[in-house]
Amino acid sequence: MKCYNHHDRDAFGICTVCGKGLCLECMDAKKGAVICKNDKCRKDFMIKKFLSVVLSVAVIAILLFLVLD
Repeated sequence: MKCYNHHDRDAFGICTVCGKGLCLECMDAKKGAVICKNDKCRKDFMIKKFLSVVLSVAVIAILLFLVLD
């Protein structure tokens, strides 16, 4: 697979947000996830991470409410 932005370079990662192949210059590794260096993918990645934390906290709160009730 080749880099989406640099067609002459091999891709070393795939963006977890948009799925594009990325070379080392184009990719950004954030806490174990590869994302594009563009603002849209960074923003979408942060929103997904935030929502997963909120969902986890909500599930734990519901389970605690059911167990302690």
